[in-house]
Order: sequence, then C-alpha cells, then structure tokens
Amino acid sequence: MKRVAPAIMLIIMVLSSCVDEAPRHSIPFAPVNFRIDLNSYDIALKNAMSYKIFSEKDRRFASDRFGFSGILAVTDATGASIYAYDLCCPYEDNKTIRVDPDYDPTGYNGKACCPSCGSIFVLMYGLGSVESGPAKEPLQRYTVMPLHGDSYRIVN
Repeated sequence: MKRVAPAIMLIIMVLSSCVDEAPRHSIPFAPVNFRIDLNSYDIALKNAMSYKIFSEKDRRFASDRFGFSGILAVTDATGASIYAYDLCCPYEDNKTIRVDPDYDPTGYNGKACCPSCGSIFVLMYGLGSVESGPAKEPLQRYTVMPLHGDSYRIVN
C-alpha cells in the first residue's frame, strides 16, 4: 500500500504538467504565407519605423495567404528587424475591423489603434502588446523568416 500513494502522486504531477501554457488568441486561425522583397515591391520597409499593409489585393502568387484580416509588416526603430501582425483587433475579433497604424495625425509612431474599441498596440518591439484600451491580449504575431538577400517570408 505504501507504493500506491507515491505512484498516484506521480500520476497527478505528470498530468498537471501537461497543461498547455501557450497563449491563446481569440483570432481564428487563417494561413499566412507571403514573401516580402525589400529590393523591389516592398522597398518602403527598408526604412526605420516604417510599415506596409498586405491583403488579398496584394496577391503576387497563387500560394499567397494573408491571415485572418491581412498582414501588417513593420520595422523597428533601427530598421534592422521586421515584425508581422494580423490586422484584426483581438478585442473586436471581427475580420472587417482592422487596426490602423496611421491613427496619429502627427505620423506613424510605432503603434496601431483599433478604430472601433480604441485599443492601442505597440508594434516596434515585435510583441504587438496592448498599451491602452479594453483589449487584453496582443495582436496576433506571425513569424518573419529571412530568405536570400533582402527577402523575407511571413508565415504562421
């Protein structure tokens, strides 16, 4: 009987350690597969603190996919890193309500605002974190993989 208690404890510990701790997003999964090229189509992203929005109208190849609401690609303050997010506000969870990186009349400041709920998200550090507003979760992030030269692939 003495060996049963430790075995039960071990089973409980194993089962409790299998809890999924990955952050969950309210935005439905939608495939992302898009290539950006800083030497031609997407030269604007060579500049520090710049952004570019991609949606179905920007399809270059039949294999291009743009996530749930479209892709927002941004560069950091140095211009050395590119980050990508879904345009859908996680609070609104509506495909047609997209965050706006041009909400500030003084110009792009490394943030985006939801025109519906007013949540502001910080983009320039690669996290898409909430700065203010009712949103509780960050923007959906996508992976930006370097290819050859100044080309990158955005995937999920």
